[in-house]
Amino acid sequence: MNQEHVSFLALCDLRGVGFETLRRVYAERLRFSSFFDPQERLRLSNEDTLRTKFSRILEVLNTEAARDEALRAGRRKLEYFEQRGIHLIFRNDDLYPKRLSDLQDPPHWLFVEGRIDALQCSAVAAIGSRKVSADGKWLATYFGYCLKDLNVVTVSGLAEGIDQIVHRASLAAGLPTVAVLGTGILLNYPKGSETLREEIVEGGGCIVTEYLPNDSFSARNFVRRNRIQAALGHVVFPIEWGIKSGTAHTVKFASDINRPIVYARTPMQALQDWIPSNLLHNSIRITLPQAHSEFLKFIRDGLSAEPAQKSLF
Repeated sequence: MNQEHVSFLALCDLRGVGFETLRRVYAERLRFSSFFDPQERLRLSNEDTLRTKFSRILEVLNTEAARDEALRAGRRKLEYFEQRGIHLIFRNDDLYPKRLSDLQDPPHWLFVEGRIDALQCSAVAAIGSRKVSADGKWLATYFGYCLKDLNVVTVSGLAEGIDQIVHRASLAAGLPTVAVLGTGILLNYPKGSETLREEIVEGGGCIVTEYLPNDSFSARNFVRRNRIQAALGHVVFPIEWGIKSGTAHTVKFASDINRPIVYARTPMQALQDWIPSNLLHNSIRITLPQAHSEFLKFIRDGLSAEPAQKSLF
């Protein structure tokens, strides 16, 4: 059993120790197992800066009995994850999706339920509003009809509205889809998404998050989540969104890391021009279905912009 994984999961469950604290541990290039090793604990306790940063962990694990109990809990959690098919991968692991390294602030670890290799395939991140208009639903459905032709993994956020339409369209096309959560892997959010989650895993896709297993949702978590969606896609397709929406954060992250972006609209929306000039780099603005050929070509060109990943299909 991997000691670093056990130690990380043990720290996840400590009262008063959360996501930001564990990010600091990784940023300091410390091993999570350091807090359970007598010599390493002594070093941490003797260095003023590290002792201050990680005082809570050192305080909670101040006895051998407390450390042993925490490690037992970590082993139980890892055994449960292995039974359920949940994987924990760190940033230096071979299975870590390399596209995330394009981010200024890549996740230091990921929890992945389902097939990890779905994260390595050519992908389109297709996201949008929870409150779907008739035009937005049409565009999402239209994209779904193109999926078999594109033969591509989709990345979205499992939210009601556009995201769930995209996930279900992939499943209907017999293609894997990736759901990036803004919560911990053990939280079922939004309510009622449990069946869709199961179908995504059974369909060869995966559920992925950087948050600790029992972390709840927050507006800040969803904003951070959006950078992972943008980076996992070779191409980003914001289907329905507003300038101040959550999807706008994904678009901004995609623009910052130079992902090709498809801005599509229906003929009923064709007179609207809602895209800020700073987000027009490496993008295309089209009206569907009139520009169907341009739509597919732009996506295919974006998918081939880096060496092809091994296909699942």
